[in-house]
Amino acid sequence: MKKYGIAFLIGLLVSTVALAQQTEMAELQASVDAKTLEFEARQATGMKGRMIQVDSGYTLDISPEKVVGDLPFFGRAYQSTPGSDSGMKFEFSEFDFTVKNRKKGGWDLTISPTEQSDVRALYLTVQKNGNASLRIISNSKDSMSYTGFIK
Repeated sequence: MKKYGIAFLIGLLVSTVALAQQTEMAELQASVDAKTLEFEARQATGMKGRMIQVDSGYTLDISPEKVVGDLPFFGRAYQSTPGSDSGMKFEFSEFDFTVKNRKKGGWDLTISPTEQSDVRALYLTVQKNGNASLRIISNSKDSMSYTGFIK
């Protein structure tokens, strides 16, 4: 009788975890459909391969109204404004937003500003478990890549 009780508890635990993962993926799908995502970077990689771990607080916020980025930057800047911060900081409100489903689950998002901006394109890959990677192509700086997660 004790064996059946333990088997029942294990089955209940597995089904609860599976249900929680389905709920999390459904919430992530709803966020992608609503174009409302917040990416938090945990690691940054420069164009020459240098990689650093970053503290929390470096984010990319996407909403239907605007895209705001506050991410670290290291590498070569081809144009610079004296007295400006050297980070990858930007905000734009006019942009094209495309979503493609990945074969094994997840989404590929492409964001291209249509207004004048230092950023040429953002490529965000979101996995079904919430992990994500971001690549930023800039007009005046080296490209940067980030890995992190969707909040």
